Amino acid sequence: MVLLLLLLLLLFPILRLVFGLAGWLLGIVGTVIIGAIVLVAFAALFRFFLIAVLVVGGLWASRALFN
Repeated sequence: MVLLLLLLLLLFPILRLVFGLAGWLLGIVGTVIIGAIVLVAFAALFRFFLIAVLVVGGLWASRALFN
């Protein structure tokens, strides 16, 4: 995950230097693609975290109700 964030930061200037003016377009496209991958990964982690919080909260509430 950290590696993808570093690639996101490094991809734009590297492509701009290598390809010149066309690197602006390639850098923007690459940044958007890697950004989308990172966003999907964070969304999956957030969904897992949200489900875990709901399960733990439900167990805690049921214990509080039945005790």
